[in-house]
Amino acid sequence: MNIGFVGCGGFGRGTHIPNVAKNPEFKIRGLCDLNEQVLAELKEKFHPTYVTTDMERLISDPEIELVICCTKPDFRLPVMRLAAKHGKALFVEKPLCYRAEDIPEMVSLVETSKMKFMVGFNRPYSDLMQDVKPLFDQHRSGNTTIIYRIVGEAGIWPFHHYDAVVNRKESTIIHEATHIFDLLNWLTSSMPTRVYTAGGGNMDNVITLDFPNNTTAVVISGDNSTAGWPKERLEINTGAGTIVGDDFVELSAAGFSDSQFFHKNYQYRLAGAPRTFPLRGLQDELATWRQSVTAKEIEYGYYYDRQPKVDKGHYAELDYFRQAVAGKLPVLTGVRNGAAASLIAWRAIESWEQGLPMPITYPW
Repeated sequence: MNIGFVGCGGFGRGTHIPNVAKNPEFKIRGLCDLNEQVLAELKEKFHPTYVTTDMERLISDPEIELVICCTKPDFRLPVMRLAAKHGKALFVEKPLCYRAEDIPEMVSLVETSKMKFMVGFNRPYSDLMQDVKPLFDQHRSGNTTIIYRIVGEAGIWPFHHYDAVVNRKESTIIHEATHIFDLLNWLTSSMPTRVYTAGGGNMDNVITLDFPNNTTAVVISGDNSTAGWPKERLEINTGAGTIVGDDFVELSAAGFSDSQFFHKNYQYRLAGAPRTFPLRGLQDELATWRQSVTAKEIEYGYYYDRQPKVDKGHYAELDYFRQAVAGKLPVLTGVRNGAAASLIAWRAIESWEQGLPMPITYPW
């Protein structure tokens, strides 16, 4: 399947472009970005058929079957309009958008054109979460409490992202926590009805979500930690048992009557080489890597090649969408999923601003 990329910033060239290049079912036909230096480097490394600064040239290319959009979230809608115009399948990185007023047109574009469309909420496609979901579905009963930690380090972000979030006060609740809102919706097979947010506002928050079926989730979302520590942790307490997923490398479950203890480790990669160690091994390698990150790498906004990379489902989500585009699978993480996650985020921000819990309703 011939692929075209619109937006080749740090995350796109550090994650999605390499994953497409590794998949034998994909071929990188075109790369589009406004930064010609980046395009030259990527052309040398990944050998696309062509590179361009003209977005419509790429999206209108009759040979391209799937467009992957890794632009900033305030520039999704123009890409969606062109994809609908030219009948292209489109994958957009999360969040779906940054402005609430974009949602109605986005939903209409996708559903009227019947384009294949997916939002890059990758966590449900990871091996660890694929194991968590059936465990949770099997043992869920009574009151359920879920804690999700997603805390990183703002100081090493690429400048455009740091400038947007730290200087211009765009919220990590939109940029990052939407990932977890979508994951929780998927895990619980429901959507929250109320949200309460405390903490720093645009960064470093504790967000409480009330779901149906006696389920409450707490999301600890921040950028006040270090990238030298595992970023994510899931804990589910339900049915007299506990399920814990540590940074996509270790899953444990205990206390359930039919299985007193479950434990599994998952592969991650260091400089491209596969690793399978318990969580402690990842902790040590993250700390070593963080100490080695250079000021030049931080200034350039790219340090992915040497960073220990856990499997959060990025490779699997794109391969899943390839099969959906081919008509073999249904699209699961579609435009309404993206809209719901963004709606939860806006209500969470409103809750922090007003200091009150906010009800959440969905316009569909």
